[in-house]
Amino acid sequence: MFQANRRTALKLLGGAALTATAVPALSLPAAAQNLDLVVPNSLQNFKRGTIHSMHPEVRSFTIIWEDLGRVKMKAADLVVNYPSLKIGNIVDVHWYDYMDFLIAPKTPESSARAKAMMAQGARLEGIPDAQQRIRLWEMDGMSTKIDPATNTVFLINASGGEPDKPSPDSGEVIQMPQIVTANGKAALAKLGPGQNLVTVWSQQTAIKATVIR
Repeated sequence: MFQANRRTALKLLGGAALTATAVPALSLPAAAQNLDLVVPNSLQNFKRGTIHSMHPEVRSFTIIWEDLGRVKMKAADLVVNYPSLKIGNIVDVHWYDYMDFLIAPKTPESSARAKAMMAQGARLEGIPDAQQRIRLWEMDGMSTKIDPATNTVFLINASGGEPDKPSPDSGEVIQMPQIVTANGKAALAKLGPGQNLVTVWSQQTAIKATVIR
């Protein structure tokens, strides 16, 4: 579905469109520190692809899938063979997709909630051995387009937020990942163009990468 690079749109969406059902809702009014921030099992994916590039300084890699194009994701601490992975390896990757944790009009309260969420990080459902929290990232800006048919929003980036470096330029119009939670979709239904929004997302995160050749 998404195959261009993130400089014009966040098209690192992996299997988001394939796994956008049965996601538990998060309580947006609740304080972030009182939430158990969880990326659910419904966002798990398993796919074979080719390693296009490695980024050991941030422990990530870029995989090329035949049907999804190029996807950059973090390697959790469970990917114990990460140091031995090489560009050109064909790998079976088990990973968790993007998830929206906050979609809201920008206010002092929602901005504080976003910062608290990012400071806390998230955990992966059903992965008790993972010690590393899943990094959350924030992107704020004015909405230019709301697309209820695909549960997506387009923002003029104002925050310097990023799923990974390099971050988009300030003022760049960004197509955000697909909104998958019930609360996120409910919030989207109340939004329109020209609103200043705050959004928080989990990163795409690999938990296993098996080298095929």
